[in-house]
Order: sequence, then C-alpha cells, then structure tokens
Amino acid sequence: MPGVYSLLIDEDTTIASTSDAEEYTVHITQASMAPVTRVIELFRRDTTSGTTALVDANGRVDVAKIAGTAQTARDIGASVLLSSGTGTGQISLTAGIAAVNTTQIAGAAVSATTAQLGVNVVNAGGTAWNSGAITANTFAAGAITAAKFAANALDAVWSTTTRLLTAGTNIVLAKGTGVTGFNDLDAPGVRTAVGLASANLDTQLSGISSKTANLPPDPADASDIAAAFSTVNTDVGTVNTTVNAIKAKTDNLPATPSGTGDIPSAATVATAVHDAVVDGALTFRQSTRLQNSAMLGKASGMTTATAVFRDVSDTKNRIIASVDADGNRLGVTLDAS
Repeated sequence: MPGVYSLLIDEDTTIASTSDAEEYTVHITQASMAPVTRVIELFRRDTTSGTTALVDANGRVDVAKIAGTAQTARDIGASVLLSSGTGTGQISLTAGIAAVNTTQIAGAAVSATTAQLGVNVVNAGGTAWNSGAITANTFAAGAITAAKFAANALDAVWSTTTRLLTAGTNIVLAKGTGVTGFNDLDAPGVRTAVGLASANLDTQLSGISSKTANLPPDPADASDIAAAFSTVNTDVGTVNTTVNAIKAKTDNLPATPSGTGDIPSAATVATAVHDAVVDGALTFRQSTRLQNSAMLGKASGMTTATAVFRDVSDTKNRIIASVDADGNRLGVTLDAS
C-alpha cells in the first residue's frame, strides 16, 4: 500500500522483572519518507502469566492452590480430609477412629481415676430405646432381686402410708373386705353407666308410651293397619304414574348431565351437511367449489374453443369446457377437489 511501511524491531521490548511500567522511543528514518518518532509504553500485568484467576458470573474464584499446594474439593469442600498426627491442630486417627484424651469436662480438670462420663444411649444391641414395651423376656431370669434395691428404695413409688393405686386398676377383694376412697356416682354418672340418654328412665318410658298411643288396641285389631296400607298403595301408584310420565319425556336426553358427548357438535353437523350428496355424485361442498369457480374465479379462452375457469385462490383449473363459436358448452371437465 503506497505510503505505508512496516518495521521489524530486533531490540528487546519486554519489561524488566523489577519494573511496573517502562517506555521506549523509536526514531525511524528512510530516504523516501519523513523521519518518524514514536514513544511506546509497557506495563506489567496484574497477574503473573500462566496463573490466571477464574472468576464466574457470581464473582466466585476457583482456587487450585493455596501457598503453592494443590487443593481438591475434599480439602476445602463439605468433606474435609483430616491429617492424622499428634501436633498442634492434628488428631490421632486410626482406621477413621479418633483417639482422644479427655482432660476437662465442662471446664473442670479431670483425671483417669475420677472422670465419669454421662452417655445418652440411643440404641442397645442395635435396637432403639423406647421402640417397644418392656416384657419379662427383656430381663434375664433372676436379674432383679430384692438385694438389687437399697432399703426403702421403693417408698417414693409405693407410699407406706397412702398406697394410692393407678386409675383403672382392677381390685380383687376377699369377701367382707371393704374398700374406701371411691366416689359415689351422681345421677348423670348413673345414666351414662347404664347407657341412658340425658333424661331419666321414667321420662324416657313416658316418651315411648306417647309414641305408641296410636297403635291398634290389641294385635287382633288389624283393620286399622290394613286401611293404612291401602292408602300407602294408592299414593305409591300415583307416584309411579307420575314418574313414568317424566321418564317418557327424558328417555331421549343424554345419559347424564355431563354426557354432552352424545350431542353432535356444530362442527360435526356442518361437516355432515357439506359432505351430503346433492347433485348426481357431487356433494354440497364440491358443488360450492365449482359454483365459486364459475362465478368468482378467473376465466380465460372465452373466445376460443376451450374456456377455462380457475378456483377462487387461483391455484388450479376447476372447470375446463370445450365450446362452439356461440359459446355453447360441448364438453366439461370438472375438478371439485
């Protein structure tokens, strides 16, 4: 390109390791051009070449090394790798088990002879506590004896003076032996115990008597019952007649109010009408297409021996007619598709 020159610089153009910024000047002379002087600035990168910090869209940095030591997700992630040892910050580990010497509990110094640890036991023999009732099979034969309890150890549970029983416990008494401490039942309590309603027995019997006052005076007087049944039969016959009249009017309705699928849709009715044969082998839909072509479509060759009528969309020949000099149709080819 006339007027444009390229210059290869052999001198060192890298910045010194101890500098943050440098500049150098280039003075160019050539016989067929004016002298040119350029000053170029060099700057140190913010990060050392080859060690680029990767930052995601949330500003998080992926750390590959710390103090020159390569890191993995296990070193700094949710599952931290512990280093076994006895130095500061280390735990002595053997096969994943930590060996810990306890020197304090709750801030108080303890020794091997005095320290006692309280342990909350969740399982015993692999079975969770409180997972089932304690039965006789829970304890070995002879495991609990009188010698296992200190003197008067059970006095707090079974008072030697009061000896209160748990509510609902059955009591078996010898003949003539009395029991004190039970409350007498009041009237509502007695009614509840014998299964009565809120009213007393005499009140409920009076109510039953009032409901039976209209029954026949004795079982042999069945004429009143027969008359009642005759009236009921007459009423049932009237109901049946009315129901049958209603049924005759509803037999042609859909099976259920939600059974509207039994009623043809407007689209189904329209399709059936358009596809009905109305002229020879032509359906109403085909006749409509041909009529639109003859009356609304483009026409050509009207002064020739062949007249052509296009469909309304001008995509095909609907009617091709051979005509005489007077325009009389001698033959017709139809395309109603």
